[in-house]
Amino acid sequence: MVSHTRDRAQLILIGAITLAFIILGIVVVFNGALYTETLSSGGTTQSAGNADMVEYEVEQGVGCVLAELDDDLAGSLTTDHVKENVSDFDQAYQNTTAKSTPVAVNISVDNTFFSPLELDVTITYDSNSLSYEQEKTIEPDDCPTE
Repeated sequence: MVSHTRDRAQLILIGAITLAFIILGIVVVFNGALYTETLSSGGTTQSAGNADMVEYEVEQGVGCVLAELDDDLAGSLTTDHVKENVSDFDQAYQNTTAKSTPVAVNISVDNTFFSPLELDVTITYDSNSLSYEQEKTIEPDDCPTE
């Protein structure tokens, strides 16, 4: 009779250990699902933040190009000067950001009638999770001063 009680105790012990492993497995799977959900929703927020930063950098950069051109070519500033310098800035910006972010940014000048005080540009932003086109009017005042 002692042997029969021992067998029942061993069976209860094995059942308890099995139940503990099942509960542990469920917790690990549930935690993995929550972690994956957090990662998948976090990328969109980061892309939107990067897009805002790109827009801000382009606005300041083109504003500084306009301010520099206005200072250098005060009376003889032409549309060709501006388009050429904004195109150079676009190339430099693309080369600078190409290695750090998987994003394609393009800046194009929309002005047909040129005013040295403001410039209409279209900023095109393309990444694997976000794509948009933004039209901005940029002035030399958009360049930060020290």
